[in-house]
Amino acid sequence: MSAMVAALELDVRLQARSNLYRIGVVVAALFGVAIRYLVPPELVGRFLGAFYLVAVGGTTYLFGASMVLLEKSERTLEALRASPLRAREYIAAKALTLSAFAVVEGAILVAVAGRGTLRSPLHLLVGILVLGICYTLVGIGQVAPHRSVTGFLFPGAVVVSLVLQLPVYYVAEIGPPAIWYAIPSQGPLLLLMGAFEPIGGGRLAYAVGVSAGAVWASYAFARARIRSHIGIAER
Repeated sequence: MSAMVAALELDVRLQARSNLYRIGVVVAALFGVAIRYLVPPELVGRFLGAFYLVAVGGTTYLFGASMVLLEKSERTLEALRASPLRAREYIAAKALTLSAFAVVEGAILVAVAGRGTLRSPLHLLVGILVLGICYTLVGIGQVAPHRSVTGFLFPGAVVVSLVLQLPVYYVAEIGPPAIWYAIPSQGPLLLLMGAFEPIGGGRLAYAVGVSAGAVWASYAFARARIRSHIGIAER
């Protein structure tokens, strides 16, 4: 447990040093103001659902990967490999810290822009957490073999981020809905939409099942890549 606490503290310090918290709060507030005054009230809920998919997913994905690259460049990972820290603790610390801050950003955004449209805070909380955890895990798993931003971004990060964010077209009612249900990020997107509008029992069951499966698969991918390419193993 002490190794996990140390990992959490280290990640919080790195995130604070990169001005993630300051920038994130300001950006969330500014986007909230823009949505409040530019988006019609009847569309606010659906717009926020789509916005969370793109913004939360994109930022946690890139920040998770960036933290791994920073630790490589500063030789922090060499110290971590010699510490009692286990792969699952290393992964969990990044997923928890980045996802928790994503919830804070999401709360600021809905508080500023929501206009009373929020129906279920629980759906919103779970949807943001699932998105943040999955994107963080995919990001750190994908960046594990790389040492530069260029090597990481092209083509892998571009392809993955575009594919996972395709369900935004579902919100816009573009294309056959069945296509978007084949993409794992459709699950948390439906949870986010369910925070603002009824989604029905069938779609809710799909959203919960797919979200749970996506978290498990993302964790398995990140753990395998961290153990293989970074050398932090289970002890």
